[in-house]
Amino acid sequence: DAFLRALGLVEPIEGSSQYRGWQMRLDRPATIQATGRPAPTPGAQYRPNELPVTDIEKWMRDPYVLYARRILKLRPLDPLDQNADAADLGNLFHGILDRFLKDTPLPLPHDAEARLLTIGEQEFALHMARPAVWAFWWPRFRQMAGWFIAEMRAREDGLAAVATESTGSLTIDSVSPPFKLTAKADRLDVLRDGRLTIIDYKTGKPPNPRDVILGFSPQLPLEAAIASQGGFDKVPIAAVAALEFWHLKGGRSGAAVIPVKDPENKAPADPMTLAVGAYQGLKDLVAHFSRDDAAYIAEPRGDFGLTYNDYEHLARYDEWSNEDEA
Repeated sequence: DAFLRALGLVEPIEGSSQYRGWQMRLDRPATIQATGRPAPTPGAQYRPNELPVTDIEKWMRDPYVLYARRILKLRPLDPLDQNADAADLGNLFHGILDRFLKDTPLPLPHDAEARLLTIGEQEFALHMARPAVWAFWWPRFRQMAGWFIAEMRAREDGLAAVATESTGSLTIDSVSPPFKLTAKADRLDVLRDGRLTIIDYKTGKPPNPRDVILGFSPQLPLEAAIASQGGFDKVPIAAVAALEFWHLKGGRSGAAVIPVKDPENKAPADPMTLAVGAYQGLKDLVAHFSRDDAAYIAEPRGDFGLTYNDYEHLARYDEWSNEDEA
């Protein structure tokens, strides 16, 4: 009432019937227009010309996310009081292992585990102000460190070299303008027979093998495609012998090696077959979005949507996700 009087807009009315009427009109509009699944078509000129391998999964599973992030250039803001999260844990573990492997020659010295723990202590010390890091992450790292050294010792006789945080790229020239795929591989093990094992460290849950085989989690197969074309720095052109996720989870087991396997027969999948399929799939994807009428549809395949989606609210998912059930 005081606000309306000050503006001279409405003389306050005894009773609340008018205000309730306004409220009802807000909640019960005269007409309702259904919101459909977003499918913006910005045109071929806005098709990204360069993406990292980690964004190809987003492009395949939910093109709208790529539209919001890479074309509209929208970025989520972290809460001011955000605690340490899984991404921080992953970056911390990655950095420690990268530093250890760069500083420690093969074959590993007898005190390799002590060296790894010393590097870990130095890196963790930078996070002393975050109690959760010391209370929960440091014990997990200590558990993982012993497993990591044992796994390295079991493999080192067959290793010629280990390359960590290797950057690489390949270019698709069949579209205009050309498209460049970039990557930073956690680890490339150069075997004594000249082939490679491509390893991706995961502190969280690794991708479902079915999704890797079907191409919805194409990071490692695309890195294999880059390697097979000699696209990684300081790593010779080579065939790929294996694709592996190292689940650095801590706990009693410390960690686990999870090779990419065929979900049907449980045998290790052929990395070069996956690389060829992933590369062709990427070429088809880029060619499709090089058309003016290509739509960046939100979650076109519901069963293969992203596990974590910062843009779901912008796509107004709750307003149209049940449209097929209506």
